[in-house]
Amino acid sequence: MAASSTAPLANILLNSIENLLLAEQQVQNKDVAQQQSDDYVLENFWNNLSLLTSVEQAVLSLVSVFYSLSPVYGSVLHSNVQYAVVRAIQAARLLLKVIKDEGGEAIPERYHQSTGIVWQGCDLIAKCPQDNKAAVLRELHGQNNLVSDAFTEISEALKGDGSGWNCLDDSEDYMEEEDKWTNEDKDLIGPSVNLIKAAKILYKRVLAAVEKNGSCATPDKVKELDQLYEDCKLVSKTVDTLILELYPPLNVSSMEEQSCQLADLLRTALKTCAQSHIASEAEQPHIDFLDKAVVHNLDCMKEKLSHR
Repeated sequence: MAASSTAPLANILLNSIENLLLAEQQVQNKDVAQQQSDDYVLENFWNNLSLLTSVEQAVLSLVSVFYSLSPVYGSVLHSNVQYAVVRAIQAARLLLKVIKDEGGEAIPERYHQSTGIVWQGCDLIAKCPQDNKAAVLRELHGQNNLVSDAFTEISEALKGDGSGWNCLDDSEDYMEEEDKWTNEDKDLIGPSVNLIKAAKILYKRVLAAVEKNGSCATPDKVKELDQLYEDCKLVSKTVDTLILELYPPLNVSSMEEQSCQLADLLRTALKTCAQSHIASEAEQPHIDFLDKAVVHNLDCMKEKLSHR
């Protein structure tokens, strides 16, 4: 499979860089008074001065193999590999630019910095997820961290009055004028906070289900993982937007709009999960319960708003 070829490609690029540095040392240590044979042809010198092309060839090989990664293996896997390949190419290009622009005058630290970036780029390739399940899990973990942090942040803020959340000025006058939640505000945002909590629970259930039951055995299962990733990604982004709308001064219309959107996205993600191969029979009651909790909190928010 194309994905399993990424590690050898990383080795190719790393070997090219090592050879490049070795060549640099050899040139620097060359005795200019060394004797040359009488039949030496200057033109051959320029024809043979092509050490840098090995890096170019390695990069082109990397690109060629990347293009052979079929979409059937999953769009999330493809995106992960694409990111790693681009970073490796950018790193190699930076190193060659340093050599071209600065040549032998470049200070050692500059070379070390550039080669370090190349090593990092190649390391990204070596650590690429090997299939779509691993790629989806990696992305979901990142999204889960964002949602969990958002819920923790707003929960801690609710222990106070919400003041100072965006404070960039520590002056006493500013602190006296900053916005705060009223008791009514804190009551109004309660259902929205619960929707964020539902998102946190969603990620917990989905991650466990993908880890246990996720499969790339068939193209359909690969597509189901891709769709689950797409739906969850929208949940994470909306949580990020909603959390800002909840802080004082409370914009009720924006809070309502983003909360309704989050509820819809949560239900879509839950439906996608329920209809996919990752949801076992034992998981269905948990999905149903969470779906009802989303609807309940949305209704609670609308009821509170209707009495304002």
